[in-house]
Amino acid sequence: MTDTQLYKQQLLDHFKNPRNKASGDMSDKAFVERGSNPRCGDDIEVGFNVQSDAITDLEFRGRGCSVCLASTSMMTEVLAEADINDAKVLSEKMRSWVAGNDEQMPENLQPLEAVKHHPARKKCVMLCWNALDKALENNYV
Repeated sequence: MTDTQLYKQQLLDHFKNPRNKASGDMSDKAFVERGSNPRCGDDIEVGFNVQSDAITDLEFRGRGCSVCLASTSMMTEVLAEADINDAKVLSEKMRSWVAGNDEQMPENLQPLEAVKHHPARKKCVMLCWNALDKALENNYV
């Protein structure tokens, strides 16, 4: 099995079995930001709390294409209990990586490699990261 096939299977697993998807509203989250792409119908909210400068209780809700939901699921896993500054650094690395730069990404984000070279899908991958950035900028500049 090639890396591309394996990555596609992992993307589908995150789409079909999303991690940290909220079942209701996010009223228990101190920070919630929405990301939407009306052109394709992706619409998600990312919510989290902060304790001792670490992201806690990171969840998402919404709807979107398989790439958008898989990326969001992966993001919530990789940033669980992450320090705010580390989350900002990883988000910037993610932006650079999706843009085509050579960045070393955590192993659990590697499946996104399968769509990295499809320009139309970059927005789908980055929607959750942009919502996270917005929440962090508004509250932790």
